[in-house]
Amino acid sequence: MDNSGIRGNGVQEPISIEALLREAAFEAWAATREEHQDRSREFFDSAYLGHYTSVDHYAETLVDDYELDAKLDAAIAPPFRAFVEIDVPTLARWLVHHGTLYAISATPVGVWVFNGDIE
Repeated sequence: MDNSGIRGNGVQEPISIEALLREAAFEAWAATREEHQDRSREFFDSAYLGHYTSVDHYAETLVDDYELDAKLDAAIAPPFRAFVEIDVPTLARWLVHHGTLYAISATPVGVWVFNGDIE
């Protein structure tokens, strides 16, 4: 570990859980890269989407961030809306299958999710 977390007075600043997860994600991601692939911190920063409990959890955040349920509520009349749902697990599998995103296991819990369109 470098001295980036230590102040001039010798007191170490606390490191956030997010910063530790991000550093672990970088190391795991770099280890999966092929020799000819970019392993730079800048490339990682552009591809890294975050730490989630699962790929399904990431897909659920997309549904929430884009307010898709509210958009469906506005677009579909009430008697029919009850029968229209977003199948989040299928959405997550589709995103992975089509290379839109990929995940690396974040042992002991969760996954690190990356944008697969940035390659």
